[in-house]
Amino acid sequence: MAKPSIIISSQDLQRLETMLEHQAKLTPTMQHLEDELARAQVVEPKDIPSNVVSMNAKVMIQIAPATEATEITLVYPHDFRGEKGQVNIVAPVGAAILGLAEGQEIEWPQPDGHMMKVKIEKVVFQPEREGDFL
Repeated sequence: MAKPSIIISSQDLQRLETMLEHQAKLTPTMQHLEDELARAQVVEPKDIPSNVVSMNAKVMIQIAPATEATEITLVYPHDFRGEKGQVNIVAPVGAAILGLAEGQEIEWPQPDGHMMKVKIEKVVFQPEREGDFL
């Protein structure tokens, strides 16, 4: 399955690259995330489409084989508190969904070697859409 195109804001890209540079050791998921960042289309935060998953976005996702969508919020490691629905960008599902648009799906390798299939149902909240560029 070909990888779907992804769009990332220049601000998210800069913050993620900085975060990855400060890791003592990159996990396989972090290495996949680096690959994703390298192939992403990068736009200014104000130009990111409103249906695309950005950092701190709240998203309805479906992870096969489940048929129910789950609401998650994509956060940076330093913001991760283990609260219900929070997904760390360095977790497989977090790294998988960044930059995807509603309706897109991606297959993503998990630590156990299996492939996970994730589909973006809806971007419920996106900071950039709300004019929040902090």
